[in-house]
Amino acid sequence: MHKTFTYSRLAALLLPAVILVAAPQAPADNETYQGEASERYAMVRALEGDVRIRKGDLDEALTRGTPIAEGDVVESRGRGVLQLGDGTRVAFGGATQFTVATLFTDRKGEKQVLFRLDYGRIRVLLGGQSDARFRVDTPSGSVTCFDKGSFTIEAERDRLVRLKVHSGRVAFANERNEANITAGEGLTVYSPQDGLDRIRSFNTYDGDEFNRWSERAMVVRRGESWDRVPAEIRYYADELDGHGRWIHSDEYGDVWQPNGVAEDWRPYYQGRWAPYSGGMTWVSDEPWAYVAYHHGRWQWGLGAGWFWIPGVNYSPAWVAWNYTPGYYGWAPLGYYNTPSHWGYGAWGGGYAWNVVSVNYINVVNVNTRIYSDANVLRTFNGGSGSTTWTGGGRDLRAPWQRSPLMVSHTEFRNPSQIQTVFQRDVNRERLVSYDRQAQATTGRAIIRREVRPAGPAEVRPGNPAGGPARTPFEDRRARPAEGNVPRERAPEGRAVDRGRELTPPERRMDPAPRERTPEPRPRTEERRVDPAPRERAPEPRPHAEERRVEPMPRERPMESRPQFNREERRPDPPPRSVERESRPAPKAEAPHERPKEERRESAPEPSRSSGGENRGGGREIRR
Repeated sequence: MHKTFTYSRLAALLLPAVILVAAPQAPADNETYQGEASERYAMVRALEGDVRIRKGDLDEALTRGTPIAEGDVVESRGRGVLQLGDGTRVAFGGATQFTVATLFTDRKGEKQVLFRLDYGRIRVLLGGQSDARFRVDTPSGSVTCFDKGSFTIEAERDRLVRLKVHSGRVAFANERNEANITAGEGLTVYSPQDGLDRIRSFNTYDGDEFNRWSERAMVVRRGESWDRVPAEIRYYADELDGHGRWIHSDEYGDVWQPNGVAEDWRPYYQGRWAPYSGGMTWVSDEPWAYVAYHHGRWQWGLGAGWFWIPGVNYSPAWVAWNYTPGYYGWAPLGYYNTPSHWGYGAWGGGYAWNVVSVNYINVVNVNTRIYSDANVLRTFNGGSGSTTWTGGGRDLRAPWQRSPLMVSHTEFRNPSQIQTVFQRDVNRERLVSYDRQAQATTGRAIIRREVRPAGPAEVRPGNPAGGPARTPFEDRRARPAEGNVPRERAPEGRAVDRGRELTPPERRMDPAPRERTPEPRPRTEERRVDPAPRERAPEPRPHAEERRVEPMPRERPMESRPQFNREERRPDPPPRSVERESRPAPKAEAPHERPKEERRESAPEPSRSSGGENRGGGREIRR
């Protein structure tokens, strides 16, 4: 995947580097873009019947995978439920029209969510962790919920408004007065100047079909994904539980794999593109699509397939874009902000580009137009292994761009015009314009990473010998001590149950962070998990020797590729018992002073031929 970085190659790149330094803004947006705050977008939780959405001058059918942004207008002849980032859920019925005016905007030191209900009925259930005021404006007054509670508000076209409070406390205010309504009370208002004295009690068990349906649809489920994803996106993630499984990776932490996908499936394959204001947005009807396509990244490994790495920030699509004459292409971005590799079919060992003719980028089922012809893919995969990394993790030769593609509705209807947007200066200007407009109207700002100035190269195993370590896709994630993107050799994900590990072989991190922080030598020898990141720095060895630390039976099919971790595992493959809790036993003998010669002598015990265990990860070592 990565070729050795030589001095001649460095010399060949000096001129482009000088040009880039002279004009640092050219790739700035491409390299510093980190998305937007997750709470600034809402997800469609449930949907039934005919519902439409207006985004600016774009009017289309609302689907499960459509992100809801500030300013969107929803017109419903059916019913549905929206999910907000703090856990708040909003159900809407038929003959209803409302506008999502603001999402978690800071007003005088307080977060506020504002909906405008033109007509129809909505029911609001505030999230248990919400610290925002939820306000609904109607033609006859405004409802504001202070506490964690639930209420239903109905507005007729003649300005008649009915309010029922199911739990908590709300305030209703109009041009004439203000009143507080508590749980079990309702209010009827006929105009903005009407008195607020029609407060009556009601039986909270009473309700029609919409109330009963919304109660079921708004239930918060806390499954396995609740604790596996960052807190900022946990309310978006419960659909993951019924449609995939979680496994553990020492490289990436907890990762998720979808169930029931075809052999040729890949991320950003089943769905369509939409030219929304934040950039070309991926919309898919896959039940888990919202969280997995707008947060986090995707990786692929041989034997493991595709897996999703959770992330916090929102993006219209975490993809790399590329263009060649007559074709548009996009590929899922991996952990290190480069297109993910995969080894299927004509893509074998190359970037996972989805390529279509320019005239088909706007079709609804775009996967029916994607090419699998190796001759077409060759121009997109040609960059494999030739990228060059310099200071700040900046790729000087990458032909793709990683920030959103800012396409107008007119250009989207005439796809050949999208070619203009692939000019980095044009796309950068549009992204800056969007950022300024969003900040001025909603207070929303694009999140950016600070680009470090070029400095001494930070060398890590698996990275080009003369370039710096690559930066993870979000600064909030702990940077791995060392390692590289697992490409062909991710482990056998199909045979891994929850609780077992998916360990990319190109780098192994310690499963327990508490064991990586102490002194380098004593803890490393106690764990025996691998010759530890601390040992590689003072004793640099060839890649073949470093990789031999962790023989795993799931990697046996790759023995034909000795360049990946074959010889590294021979010096130090000591057996150990299956249970990791038995570590005190070796600690009692010589926890910190045991010489390497003793460890090598203990390696060829009979337990190796009978399924013995590696001290590093409790996995079998089979010859």
